[in-house]
Amino acid sequence: MLTKQKPRQSLAGFSLYRGLGKSIYVLFIIRIINRFGDFVQLLLVLILTGKLNLSPAQAGFFISLSVAATMLGQLLSAPIAERWGQKRPLVLFQSMVILSYAACAFSYHSQPDLIPYLILLGSPFRGGTSPLTNTMVAEFSSKEQLSQSFSLLYLGTNVGVALGPMAASFLYARSLFLLFSFSALLLSLSTILLVVAIPYAKGIGMHRMPEPGQSGGKLHLSPVLVVFFLGFALYSLTYGQNSFTLPLQFASLFGEVVGSRSYALLMSINAVTVLVATAFLTIWTHKFGQLYSMALAMLFYILGYGMYALCSNFVPFLVATCIWTLGEILMATNANVFVNAYSPPSLRSRANAYLTTTSSLGHALSPSYGGLLLLVLDYRQLWLINAGLCFMLGCGYIALNKYLRK
Repeated sequence: MLTKQKPRQSLAGFSLYRGLGKSIYVLFIIRIINRFGDFVQLLLVLILTGKLNLSPAQAGFFISLSVAATMLGQLLSAPIAERWGQKRPLVLFQSMVILSYAACAFSYHSQPDLIPYLILLGSPFRGGTSPLTNTMVAEFSSKEQLSQSFSLLYLGTNVGVALGPMAASFLYARSLFLLFSFSALLLSLSTILLVVAIPYAKGIGMHRMPEPGQSGGKLHLSPVLVVFFLGFALYSLTYGQNSFTLPLQFASLFGEVVGSRSYALLMSINAVTVLVATAFLTIWTHKFGQLYSMALAMLFYILGYGMYALCSNFVPFLVATCIWTLGEILMATNANVFVNAYSPPSLRSRANAYLTTTSSLGHALSPSYGGLLLLVLDYRQLWLINAGLCFMLGCGYIALNKYLRK
């Protein structure tokens, strides 16, 4: 049974992550380095407009192309990994991004007009790294440790994200050459670590009986996963309002200057909550199963977004953010576990590619979705709609769990 878990071990705090395979710890370090050094994507809008003097329209066009190229890379990573495994393509993809950023660094003083195109050239390869890494986590984890492994990788993501912006802003203020160079250097470090310390996966992780979608020796993804991917795109659509609608709401309530500072503080609290609560939430929900945990995540989002609809002071916004951040943690860890547990081992790369792509699609459409709603509705109504969508998703996860238990 997919969502049935073994009895919860008596774990405490970060001891949750003891006993995982060496490769998982190495992937954790690689994730921290990559996310910490993701300076270019973090400041892409400022690089294009502030340093390269592109108009907002031109910058928006290049960013849209970059998002599309990233999604293409996510999709193409699946057939490549199914033929050559995960490690070789991941090394190749990271190497191509390194070359792209190094070329940007050396082009800054001589041919700065080339930089947007060089970033665009590296975008598909950058996009392909995430699903490949997620598949490697599944390959190097037993079924019993899959939840802890993805929880640790998610923690690594947020450690890097929490520290990266400070270094990025420091480098951006001094030299774009340094920013691109340090991004390439850090990515080179993680690639060397990948080559030296990660073995080639041999399917040593989870082993499953043939799936209902397997017939005549031919494998394909279950319709259950197709439904799950559609739901995850909808989730990403609602989640994206935290970076689109919320800053606008803060500017409306507190003014542009105070609003931007307050929003930055709120996102810092979000990051701190993730770092503090991830291990403990993973322990607490370990016995629930993935789908029930994601239904609980939707409850946290309903409470948080419902409070956003009613907030007018900063403190309630702060409390609401801490609440929905608990839902973010549960979704980030359990969605990956569910997809990798329910996919035949030979199709995990494809499943992870689809999960990452649907997430990117939801995030890409989120600003348009929020902007269209705000043309006819106010902030309160938008957050209530978001809460309603989360309620629908929560009911869907419960229904899907009951279907799988039949």
